Amino acid sequence: MDRPRLRPLEVIPSLDDQGRRVIVLRDSLRLSEAVLVVPIPLIPVLQRLDGEHTLEQVRAECLGEHRIDIPEANLRQIVSQLDEAHFLDGEGFEGWRRTIERAFLAAPVRPSFLAGKSYEADPAALRARLDGFFTDPEGPGLPQLNGANGAPLRGLVAPHIDFHRGGPTFAWSYRALAERGGADLFVVLGTVHAPTQGFYTLTEKGFETPLGTLDTDREFIRALARRAPGDLFRDEFTQRAEHSIEFQAVFLQYLYGGRRPVKFVPLLVGSFGEFVIQGRSPRGDARVEGFVGALRGTLEEARAAGKRPCLVASVDLAHVGPQFGDEGPVDGERLAALERADWTSLDAACRGDAEAFWWSVAEDGDARKVCGLAPIYTLLRTLDGCRGEVLRYSQWPDPNGTVTFCSVAIG
Repeated sequence: MDRPRLRPLEVIPSLDDQGRRVIVLRDSLRLSEAVLVVPIPLIPVLQRLDGEHTLEQVRAECLGEHRIDIPEANLRQIVSQLDEAHFLDGEGFEGWRRTIERAFLAAPVRPSFLAGKSYEADPAALRARLDGFFTDPEGPGLPQLNGANGAPLRGLVAPHIDFHRGGPTFAWSYRALAERGGADLFVVLGTVHAPTQGFYTLTEKGFETPLGTLDTDREFIRALARRAPGDLFRDEFTQRAEHSIEFQAVFLQYLYGGRRPVKFVPLLVGSFGEFVIQGRSPRGDARVEGFVGALRGTLEEARAAGKRPCLVASVDLAHVGPQFGDEGPVDGERLAALERADWTSLDAACRGDAEAFWWSVAEDGDARKVCGLAPIYTLLRTLDGCRGEVLRYSQWPDPNGTVTFCSVAIG
């Protein structure tokens, strides 16, 4: 490979086992499951893998500008490792990517991506683990699946942090859904963590889980796709590895699989970062307004047909610390400030005030890096006049990378 070019990757600042600063490279599309740890002194090498530099030029510039003397054999080994991880662009990568994409798009269902990785692949073990989230000291207790405890929910906010950190908070959301249920159609608005061309992305594929397949409502999906502007299937491949909807599919199948028939709509919501950068609300943007209007109309049509829909925002809140690009570690003072800011946002969401929620996050340029900004905003705009109740607010207080998340019932 004469002029290697690094693909766009997820770059995570971290520390190695000896406390030295490193960066972790990961494929944001999860095409490759490789994870490479790179020492900080090698960053100039990566910066020059741009498709324009030869290896000889990379070596010469690193020596001349940074006084980093990398033997040619070592440099070729670095490039070889990146290539084996599928982190380098080129014809070989593109052919490999197309093979994976065609296989996914041709499949009748979406295979579970994280079973056996983030959660148990064995059904009995998974069900026992989910039970444990409800009975955990921080959990809400096991749900009663009668749907008779209060007015039916119009919406729900649930986390999408991995189960081992957020399990009890998931349980608070799903106990509320079980006991204030009655819904038989769940429109899941999940944060997408990979780049997309559009804001909203659908798939008709049911989601396989170890507890069975959660089927989609294809009638609803096709009606929504007809009404909404743009092509809602253009980025469908991003559904393949996205965890935000997969985690909700597992919990929905846990609650309802084999008990009563339900269907769902897997709807990924892309970044609204362009509006944050421009210092304006998404309100008035034709793409957002067109989609919100289309979703409202499709929900009304579903209700008229006797369906009972509920919107589920699969989101986390703040992401702060060196892992997420901040300079210093997260201390107790920062955790307290995060909690105050998060509660301001949640208060606005619980009032059903989409604009107040938006500005509570975007006013400072989204310094907290709230990954649930776009899905929650879309949910609030869709459910006019809604009111919410925070069931659980949680923090995972890691000095290197803290994440906050919550459970909110919306009526």
